[in-house]
Amino acid sequence: MTISSLECRHGAEFSGVFRIRQPLSLIAQNGSRYLSMFLEDATGSIKAYAWSENLNVAFQEFDRAEVNGTVRSFNNFWIANILGAKKVAGRVDNSLQLIPKSVCPLPTLLGQLDELVNVISHDPLRQFVCAVLGDDQIAFPFVSVPASRQHHHCMAGGLLEHSLECAAMVSRFEEFPQAELELALVGALFHDIGKTRTMRSVGKLSSIGYVCDHDSLTLEVLAQHLQAMDVICPDAAIALRYLWTWRNRRYQRSTPLLTVAEAIAAADRISSGLNVQEAAFRDQPDWKNFASYGTNNSFWRPRLALQAGG
Repeated sequence: MTISSLECRHGAEFSGVFRIRQPLSLIAQNGSRYLSMFLEDATGSIKAYAWSENLNVAFQEFDRAEVNGTVRSFNNFWIANILGAKKVAGRVDNSLQLIPKSVCPLPTLLGQLDELVNVISHDPLRQFVCAVLGDDQIAFPFVSVPASRQHHHCMAGGLLEHSLECAAMVSRFEEFPQAELELALVGALFHDIGKTRTMRSVGKLSSIGYVCDHDSLTLEVLAQHLQAMDVICPDAAIALRYLWTWRNRRYQRSTPLLTVAEAIAAADRISSGLNVQEAAFRDQPDWKNFASYGTNNSFWRPRLALQAGG
């Protein structure tokens, strides 16, 4: 059950796992203690209240909780009355649905992310992606930071947009065997995951971002989840490591051992190039066919108007 599914269901009972936001312990006029909070997931949020006797646990911001209660309408707002709730520790099945909508500056992309993961049929790869996106230390910056300071996708949420574009492009290379295609899809989705450590707000790098390249941090960011994959499907874990590092090898081959690596590299170039090209022409009149963006990016827009047949 999602937050969006609770609306327009006055009096209905609900049960599900949600994020706890802004929990507050308050005192009513009759002296009774109650809790005020928001329940949130990837689809939205709803104001919620609970009498203290219904809860025997203290919640912190972003806690996952299994909640049951009822929904009612009050002054044109939907409110959840919580009858019971308990913290949920460890991995949950719907980890993508539990990325809070408010954390993502481009929330419509969360639906695209969910659709993309549902395409993955290889169970170990799917488990890997869900585990990574269920890790708040990775997922929250992954859906919120820009992909660069002043180059491509340099707005808040740009890293997620760029990553989804690359994964979508790779998924269209139907010439590859299905297993390799799904490896490439995951490889493309997380090819810039090191930027969750190097990027902060728009136009700013983290401390480590000033001294380390994001590519050098990819395996470090994903280390725990790759180690779990080593047990479940060793070849998949090795293949992902290769896809993310083959261009950094000291004795680099002219062609990669896995050809799908070329698809990821091409998708990366195309996504970033199109984004910068669009930015270059954004404020230019239609008649102008040359434009620049930054100091080293120039683009040509050829005139290919169709000629009427004679």
